[in-house]
Amino acid sequence: MGRHNAFTFPFTFFRQPASVVIPELQEIGFTGINLALNYHASRDFLLRQGPALEYLADGFHYYQPNLAHYPNGAITPNAKDALVDDKMVNGVLEVAKAQGFELNAWAVFMHNSALGYQHPHLTVTNCFGNRFLSELCPSAPQIAGYIAGLSADLCNRSISCIAIESLHFHGAHHGEHHERFFLEMSEITSFLFALCFCPSCIENFSGDGQALKARVAGVLQPFLQDSDPWLGLALTKANLATIVGDAILDYLSAREQTVAQRYREVGQIAASYGVRTKFVDQAPLIAGSGSAPLDQSWQVGIDNSLIDEIVDIYEPLIYRDSPAQVGEIGSHYRSELQSEITAILRPTFPDNRSEESLLAKVAALREHSIVDIDFYLLDAMRPRDLQWISRAITS
Repeated sequence: MGRHNAFTFPFTFFRQPASVVIPELQEIGFTGINLALNYHASRDFLLRQGPALEYLADGFHYYQPNLAHYPNGAITPNAKDALVDDKMVNGVLEVAKAQGFELNAWAVFMHNSALGYQHPHLTVTNCFGNRFLSELCPSAPQIAGYIAGLSADLCNRSISCIAIESLHFHGAHHGEHHERFFLEMSEITSFLFALCFCPSCIENFSGDGQALKARVAGVLQPFLQDSDPWLGLALTKANLATIVGDAILDYLSAREQTVAQRYREVGQIAASYGVRTKFVDQAPLIAGSGSAPLDQSWQVGIDNSLIDEIVDIYEPLIYRDSPAQVGEIGSHYRSELQSEITAILRPTFPDNRSEESLLAKVAALREHSIVDIDFYLLDAMRPRDLQWISRAITS
């Protein structure tokens, strides 16, 4: 029947003990949870223990970090951005182990305003010198140290897997609260506007990074002065090379190599603790990803031919309305990758509106031999949603 984990916020265990929650989840058919132990800011309407608006702090560690795991020179979590003890996570670990229930650490790596505001020089910096304070740059050595320390600290806690989210670059939008871009932007402009030219990214490039930075700033001038010249033009590497020059292709390759190196380092750390790695893949959420999202991964600095060799499990967020679309994406991932695949479905709005649809989506994935399916997000599910999940995964 496969393995089925629920993505879960710590709030579930702040209000109910794991000794109550985990047996209930097992009764539904879940085999484990992906517990958010490091997460970004959000406002969520949660339902599990009654309706509640919860405000999650950005870059927060839902445990007490052990700074001994962080190498010299690495930035480290601030005490104000962490729980004062390990009572919650240790309680969940104890019950999970006793019940034979899988506990995975779910961590958001580069999307972190808490650290970005504390260390602005280590954030993604565009061709104009604008800093994206919500996005740490994986090229910076101090950030590489943070990635290593966070990974070791989590893997040292007897977890089964580390679910890696946001270990890559990001786009220009959806980084902050109430963002204001009162300009019509093409996908090409949005991409170039958020392309990082921090000192570390430039240093990792074998070509003339400063010249490329100036070139990108130059081609964006029509957008800044009048209107976007690329509205309706597809964001492709070929179009970028035509607009900016072939040097940008080597620049993009360099950052893909950098991101892959970060994954190698996490993978080596995880393996040393007997922990597996899961790549929470957001490619299906990239604009224009359609039924072949892996073709768009380069936009965030992911070269799947490299990452596929490193991680144990690809875990794409297959957020689509129809079972046919879910099946197409499942087929795409199965045909393109050698790694194990776990799909992520949302049984709730806006992806799902009926039990029949959810059952059909699970069946569509199984048709492509994807039997491990996780569900997002436990804390926001109605009892009805859990009933649908139970029938879908036990059918």
